Amino acid sequence: MENRGQKRMEDVEELPADKRACNSQDSRSSSSGGSSLQSQSQEAANGASSGHETTDADMDTSSSDSPSSHSDGEPEKEEEDTDYGSCDSDDEEGEDPRHKALQDVQWGRSSEDQQKLSSLVTRLSEEVDPSLQLTGLTELCEVLSFCTEDSLSTVMADTLARVLVKLANHESNADIMLLAIRAITYLSDVYPRSVAFLVKHETLPALCQRLQAIEYLDVAEQCLQALEKISKDEPVACLNAGAIKAVLSYIDFFSTSLQRVAVSTVVNICRKLSSESPSPFMDAVPILCNLLQYEDRQLVESVAICLTKITDQVSESPEMLDQLCSHGLIHQSIHLLNLNGRTTLSQPVYNGVIGLLRKLSSGSTLAFRTLYELNTGYRLKEIISTYDISHSVSSTNPITACSNQVHEVLKLVIELLPSAP
Repeated sequence: MENRGQKRMEDVEELPADKRACNSQDSRSSSSGGSSLQSQSQEAANGASSGHETTDADMDTSSSDSPSSHSDGEPEKEEEDTDYGSCDSDDEEGEDPRHKALQDVQWGRSSEDQQKLSSLVTRLSEEVDPSLQLTGLTELCEVLSFCTEDSLSTVMADTLARVLVKLANHESNADIMLLAIRAITYLSDVYPRSVAFLVKHETLPALCQRLQAIEYLDVAEQCLQALEKISKDEPVACLNAGAIKAVLSYIDFFSTSLQRVAVSTVVNICRKLSSESPSPFMDAVPILCNLLQYEDRQLVESVAICLTKITDQVSESPEMLDQLCSHGLIHQSIHLLNLNGRTTLSQPVYNGVIGLLRKLSSGSTLAFRTLYELNTGYRLKEIISTYDISHSVSSTNPITACSNQVHEVLKLVIELLPSAP
């Protein structure tokens, strides 16, 4: 019994020493005395009961809560904090390498595309064999269709524009013309700054010529696509080059989707009209008025926007307004206001057509007389009396949409009223 009591006392005395050995910095250096002490502690732990293990756990807790424990543990806590900080730092740095890796991939791809483009430009500049030119253009179209803006530079765009315009004028080979114009379309799309170089190298006359004298339908369709891209950035240059007439001359030969592309080009140009040279867009009015009779809503709305812009531009010239009326603009516009018409316009375009009629009536005697002859007053009364806010177009504020339409109608009514004696 005495031995058992003595063993118990030794165990109690040795446990704190064992605990201190585990938690102290000294335990990191091995010694024979430390090994012996750890061996004794291990034997004591193996002979202890489950209750004694609970005591060990309590001692762990009390040791960690005691001041001496905190004192001894502060370096370890600092080390842990440092470790945690390094983990957080690793996480933060872990994102940067991934981001950097992605940038490296993109940079590598751009660099590879630059090398391909440089090689293709050199080949196309020097090659005279049509079959090899076709091969080079095919590869060029493939590269341009997948590359990014970073793959190109202004110098490269300038060189490409010069080479492609030359090939687009290749009269004897329609396939070379088609692929060259397709490459022009891709170039304008992926690198908008190239449009200025395309204009500088006389791309617009080449494209307009292919549209005004259609020999190959697929070439003409590609010309429409290219002009639509270029007109977004160089509308004035397109106007001066006769692009409006070019895209509208044979519009009936194209599918509905390409007709929309053609009219979209005209819309882009009409946003930058100049009253100093009205001839290019006034010549297109008869075709535009005829397009108002089409059933495709998107096409008709685009045409209505074009005619509204044209009317705004010439609203100070009675002669120009009379010319618009002579092309049947009023008749076709009144047709669009018909509540039972085939084409239902969106609210902004509908209001724009009413405003167009008001401007015509305000500045043209011919327009004023034509509106009276068509009994426009009755049509306006019908619009106001049958208008229902609940059936208006989608709007964040339908009441505003309603008031705008009523306001436009009332302004037109005022224009049609006879002057007071």
